[in-house]
Amino acid sequence: MLPGLLLLFPLTLYGACADLASLNTTLAGRLASARPIAEPCFEDDQASCLPVQQGYLNPAFRVERYDATMYPSFETCLATGEGCVLNYANINDSSAWINRTCHQGSISSTFVEITTAADVQSAFEFARETGTLLSIKNTGHDFIGRSVLKDSLALWTHNLKSLEYNAAFVPEGGNTSYSAITAGAGVEWIEVYKFADEHNVTAIGGYHTTVGATGGWLMGGGHSILSPVYGLGVDRVLQFKIVTPDGVYRTVNEFNDIDLFWALRGGGGGTFGVVLEATMLVEPQLKLQVASLSINRTTEGARGFLQIAIDNGVKWGQEGWGGHIFGDNLLSVNPLLTLDEAKASMKEAADYTLSQNGTVIIEEVPSWYAFFQNYVPSVQAVVGIHIVLGTRLIPTSLFSNETAKAQLLDTFVDMLPFATADPQLVAVPPILYNHTEGATSVTPAWRDALWHVIFAITMPWNATAEQKQDWFNVVQNASQPLRDLTPDSGAYLNEAFIYEPDFETAFWGENYPRLLSIKEKYDPDGLLDCWHCVGWKGAEDERYGCYPEFS
Repeated sequence: MLPGLLLLFPLTLYGACADLASLNTTLAGRLASARPIAEPCFEDDQASCLPVQQGYLNPAFRVERYDATMYPSFETCLATGEGCVLNYANINDSSAWINRTCHQGSISSTFVEITTAADVQSAFEFARETGTLLSIKNTGHDFIGRSVLKDSLALWTHNLKSLEYNAAFVPEGGNTSYSAITAGAGVEWIEVYKFADEHNVTAIGGYHTTVGATGGWLMGGGHSILSPVYGLGVDRVLQFKIVTPDGVYRTVNEFNDIDLFWALRGGGGGTFGVVLEATMLVEPQLKLQVASLSINRTTEGARGFLQIAIDNGVKWGQEGWGGHIFGDNLLSVNPLLTLDEAKASMKEAADYTLSQNGTVIIEEVPSWYAFFQNYVPSVQAVVGIHIVLGTRLIPTSLFSNETAKAQLLDTFVDMLPFATADPQLVAVPPILYNHTEGATSVTPAWRDALWHVIFAITMPWNATAEQKQDWFNVVQNASQPLRDLTPDSGAYLNEAFIYEPDFETAFWGENYPRLLSIKEKYDPDGLLDCWHCVGWKGAEDERYGCYPEFS
């Protein structure tokens, strides 16, 4: 394998061939090469192209491959347009590959599948000695392109699949026990939910079958539609096992490397090291009330639906509802109410839905896993598309101001003609959770928020440089009114505008200076860097040449 790999390495970045050969030997010959997943189509290899076409929009297909991300615009070099992608709107459109060149784009040509802490330590040592750029990828759920980096050596953690339940887990150095699940870095939430259900407990996690449980989702904050009651992922993690860039394999919790534990609870992925596993608090098995409401989409109907959401949002949050609200539908769960109480709580929204000839389902389900299986796969985020997000955390205090509420509704309605899936009002901030002040490093805006609002658009697969700028401007202009309405709030760093203004304040608020200090302590050589992450080297750094300029 090694001779072929040598042909792919840009040795000006990766050092001498002898160093590469030595690394490959250290890794027992496990350096692997990668090419874009759509390459067979460009090479007119129809037999190999067909499974790519069949799986292109399927998260289960993408998650099992290093060479695919969930949002393939980041497989390309956005700045130059060089890449190797299909037309997601018509997978059989051969004009996407006929008479076109398949470029490597931003996918690393060389990666190592991480199996042990020693693998990570070897990669860090190699990067330190040779100046090699590094990237870290798990499942590829990444709206900003942080998990890939052109000409980097990629560390792929997806196949770290250990799962363990312990009804009396004690963090190293502690003496208090917790009901907890320990998951390897590559475990997906659907795997955790099934495992938890088998042990009659409930894990609080993400809203997609293939999101990783212990990677960027967790370190960036980690919201769930159960978070209003049970807290963010960072509120529930008890312990990490991580290799930091200084080469040390650490068990990190509230007793060991306390500063790093704080940083990992909100400071973001790809920054402080490579997490190999994490242990998370679980709840007993939960019965849930589910509200699923849907109307036929019209602008006037959407305005009325959103008005009801704004008028009832605080009440619903205080009653324990969490979920997703669009202009034409709502899907929420509640672990606190009875079925009769849930119906009474949702009566205004249900009556309006029926008046619009819509559908209303309010029912009790026996467990989170049952809800997830029945509802989420059909509504979870679509993959394989070229998407741009704009987001904002909306503080609860805004809803006591009638003028601000009216402005919020107008802002949402203004988004309707442009948004791919309407503005999305995500009721996930931990409004009822009794957190310990300063225990995590997420922006304090999470603690004051009622909603995490998302505006999303899709770009054409073959968008020109000028069209990309136009789409970025659409997102910027649609999102700015939310910033103007909530000047002291922030944004969720895992789901944010790629060019979020003043990102340090938006993502971390007053926590950023301390995070930067911790980053410099554990990564003194700056081996890890990613776009709009703690310690980011800036857009002018040559490694970010594939991000277009935008202002």
